Amino acid sequence: MKILLINLLALVMVSGCRPQQRDAVQDKGHVKNAPSLQSDNAILQDGFNWAVEKTAQFVMTGKTGLVNKDERNPKGTGTAIYMPSYWAGYYDRTAFYGRDFVHQATGAQMVGLTKENYTMLHTFASNATEGRDWWTLWAFNFDGTPHQIDYRGEDKFVKELPAQFELVEKAWDLYRWSGDERYINDPVLWNFYTRTLRDFISLHDTNNNGVAEGKGGIWVGSCTYNERGEYPIEAGDGIACQYQATLAYAHMLMARGEKQNAQQWYNKAGALKDYFNKDWSVTDDASYARGINKQGVKLNGFGKENSWFMPLKLITEPGKRNDDYLRFISENLGDGIGTTPTAPKNIEAYTYIPDMYFHYNWSDEAWKWMKYILSVKDLPHERPSQGSNGDYPEISYTIVSQVIEGMMGISPAAAKGGLMTLARLPQDVNTVRVNTVSFGKYCVDVQHNGHQKTVLSNKSKQPLKWEVCFYGTYDTIFVNGEKIPAEHKNNNGSIISFAKVDLEPGVTMTAEVQ
Repeated sequence: MKILLINLLALVMVSGCRPQQRDAVQDKGHVKNAPSLQSDNAILQDGFNWAVEKTAQFVMTGKTGLVNKDERNPKGTGTAIYMPSYWAGYYDRTAFYGRDFVHQATGAQMVGLTKENYTMLHTFASNATEGRDWWTLWAFNFDGTPHQIDYRGEDKFVKELPAQFELVEKAWDLYRWSGDERYINDPVLWNFYTRTLRDFISLHDTNNNGVAEGKGGIWVGSCTYNERGEYPIEAGDGIACQYQATLAYAHMLMARGEKQNAQQWYNKAGALKDYFNKDWSVTDDASYARGINKQGVKLNGFGKENSWFMPLKLITEPGKRNDDYLRFISENLGDGIGTTPTAPKNIEAYTYIPDMYFHYNWSDEAWKWMKYILSVKDLPHERPSQGSNGDYPEISYTIVSQVIEGMMGISPAAAKGGLMTLARLPQDVNTVRVNTVSFGKYCVDVQHNGHQKTVLSNKSKQPLKWEVCFYGTYDTIFVNGEKIPAEHKNNNGSIISFAKVDLEPGVTMTAEVQ
């Protein structure tokens, strides 16, 4: 059942919300028309609003500056006018990196960096060539040229396999948020997705198990993001990212209207996940293998990225085995840098952890790590030339997306005018409101009061389809006081109750369960 509510008194649009027409940065470096947050939790409120403002520091669009600057070459090799782009990587290197870009891009979209996201993704896509065995380059200057510290020639450049697949996955995420048809129709982008899922895997699967492999360290092609350990031929983060890229390709085929081809790729994704859970990851105990070495031996223990990327990318099946592994990850991380022998020493490694725990509604654990990251943002980074932890661009961009996507559970379908919300508030956050969440032609304010009440304001000029969700099994959802029979579905191992509601422009609705 749907409600169609027209409230003429509410048709006054809130100023400052101009989706897809926003200038991301003002002259003084403040983000214009970007989201803002109010909450009864001061750490959350101050941290989110700091993060939004901080993202502006890293926008390079239209500036003139050095190229190939790094810690060894502080004067670079010259200057250039920068294309639409933002810093994504070490702050002492004038570059954006594939790994950092894919993790920052959603937050960047939320603060209005739409041109930057498309241009940067297109740069990665256009640099994957047959001569490079369909690898794209690892890092680019802000003018789109290869950054020399990571590129020493066509036969020697940094390669980390998970990023190749995350670029495909991120294209789908950016399409969901932007509704920009170029993400699914541009021939350069589409060639990159297709080559990655077909030719790249075929060229890098010598044992013919369907999983792309690495050859060793980063200069010959690593299958893992973990640069501080052993180099297996297959890794948990590699296979997990391949799984999500396969799903993303299927979703994009479906969005293009190619239903039959899409189903084939959904089947491939399902088969890969099945292989992972029933064979690839199976060990003598009830845990997960997180890699396979050159001798074919499965690797156990904590492998940092090749451990936490498996539940992060949802290739693990929800249930006791997965829950035990989430606890295992938490135990190895301890309370952060220096608290356990296995805890990463670089703050940016922890930016993945809230995303992972929010997937499974472990909101208190996710919030623990967000608070930790915010608590050390002003401390020196492990690399002195980098500056403070907060000057690592990934920190601010991921705080923005972790609040909006993770804690608020906001998931858009901009091309279809749809939005899902699902509150994942931790215990010490009772009320949180995010204003000016933009996606495609749409803009909304969302407020959660605990886990049982959500308020949505449609500030767009178009009607909006809202799927309002709550964790738990409820028979009824009250929308502006009217009873709607609840529907139910599984969300990463948890049952949620939901209703579908239509909102006209300017309308605010309140949904709650009892």
